[in-house]
Amino acid sequence: MERKLQSVGVTLSPQMVDKLDHLASSRGVSRSEAIRVSLELGVPLLHLGIAINGQRALTILEHTQLALSLLVQKQYPEDSDELIEVAMRNVREHHA
Repeated sequence: MERKLQSVGVTLSPQMVDKLDHLASSRGVSRSEAIRVSLELGVPLLHLGIAINGQRALTILEHTQLALSLLVQKQYPEDSDELIEVAMRNVREHHA
């Protein structure tokens, strides 16, 4: 299905343009695609009244991951590698 896109003018600081260009370059996409992805992620959260502190959220996620990994490795060492493989497969299938 073809996506219909509409051009929208936006004024950004030079620092934000640099960040978007770095993101686009690292992902191999255009600046426009980087902006679209950012808006697709951010607008629904803002609509819900949710403001995300990215560094805090990532720290919580990483801490939770490490704590859970440690528990699994200690309690169920025979399942540890398989769980990691399934998690990585899920990431590729659902978040690529």
